[in-house]
Amino acid sequence: MNDFKIAVIGAGSFVFGPSLLHQILVENQLDRLDLALVDVDPGALDLMAAVGQRMADSAGVTVDITTHTDRPAALDGADFVVSAAAHEMHRRFEIDRAIIAEHLPGHLLSEFGGIAGISTSLRQIALGLEIASDMQHYCRSAIFMTVSNPLPRVCQAVHLHGIRTIGFCAVALESYRIAWKLMTGEDIRYPFLPAIDRWTIRTAGLNHFTWLVDIRDRDGLDRMEDLRAALDQGATSGSPYAESLYRQTGFLLIPSDEHTRDFLLPSAGGESLAEPSHGTSHDREARRQRLAAVAEGREPFTSLLEHPSWERPGDLIRALRDGSHVRFHGLNLPNQGQLPGVQEGVFVETPAFAEHYTIQAETIQLPPTVLALCQRTALVTDTIVRGALHHSRTIVHQAVELDPTVLDKRAGFAAIDACMEAHADLIGAYT
Repeated sequence: MNDFKIAVIGAGSFVFGPSLLHQILVENQLDRLDLALVDVDPGALDLMAAVGQRMADSAGVTVDITTHTDRPAALDGADFVVSAAAHEMHRRFEIDRAIIAEHLPGHLLSEFGGIAGISTSLRQIALGLEIASDMQHYCRSAIFMTVSNPLPRVCQAVHLHGIRTIGFCAVALESYRIAWKLMTGEDIRYPFLPAIDRWTIRTAGLNHFTWLVDIRDRDGLDRMEDLRAALDQGATSGSPYAESLYRQTGFLLIPSDEHTRDFLLPSAGGESLAEPSHGTSHDREARRQRLAAVAEGREPFTSLLEHPSWERPGDLIRALRDGSHVRFHGLNLPNQGQLPGVQEGVFVETPAFAEHYTIQAETIQLPPTVLALCQRTALVTDTIVRGALHHSRTIVHQAVELDPTVLDKRAGFAAIDACMEAHADLIGAYT
């Protein structure tokens, strides 16, 4: 009998799946493990299970890998549930795109912001609540770890359903690339080791809306004024909207403009066209072929890690199993005072560490110039979650009212009503 069990929902993800398997089996060498892989695509599952077994054999760890196209057997007795799941992501996004084009032509299209973001949130929350209900029955004490967007909204809904929830996003890590570019003029690639070896950076805010609030040399010397001097002298990381906000607030938004415009008044940069996926259909087919080559032993499994997922739930699982120390540049946890002034209970993103089998979020006081922006973003998130939990059209309309990207509120109401009707088979009726 093995020591513990991890269930992975959406394990067929061609980016996240191999990265998570490598974290669990090779990097952290989690031994005597039951690993249950869940996906609606049985072909992808079989390939991923074969890849996982190759990794386990290479690392010399004992693992029993099972595959499932439904959740109950996979969740039964799980200690950790890791999710990268989304329901018919591409098809549903195209439905929203057509509705928005009819009611709000030119409005941004994104899995986070505006009408498409609200609609995606309602669907993803519905899926998260289905998982949470299953967990209540099959693994009530398990920890739910997710990378599924819109991350803080899914997390808050599942957490309110009584499941301990943690959200993972790698945007905070991007701060090292951006700071290096601004202060040296050079581009560096993940894992950004030159910058990480030189500096300690702290970011805080909400997922996809995080601010760089502190940067120091490893000896503790404050480098914020050097960063500001570089920006004042015209250095750029390629996000003009974020850099214009720096001139207003004195602090830099870390995510790219493609993310942060989901939470702000529309800029001259035009609509966001962020797709809720990793790459094109051609990219995904190429990844599937490579996955098959690895599963069949024709390629080394390292070929799947050329562009890995940056999220690291495997590191946290290890720390919670053996009590070791690990620090995260950003974890999404319910606000319990770690971000003073932002609504409690909303999931916020701050640095955090795990140690002695517990998780501790760092407390960061946001500067007054950015606090109000984060408060508004938190209010939009909380309103969407409440609308989803109560199946309330009125509360969802309140979210449209609060969303700064929706300039024509009346058209926004019509658009979100049409989206809710189109996806009623997933989200149920809203009254």
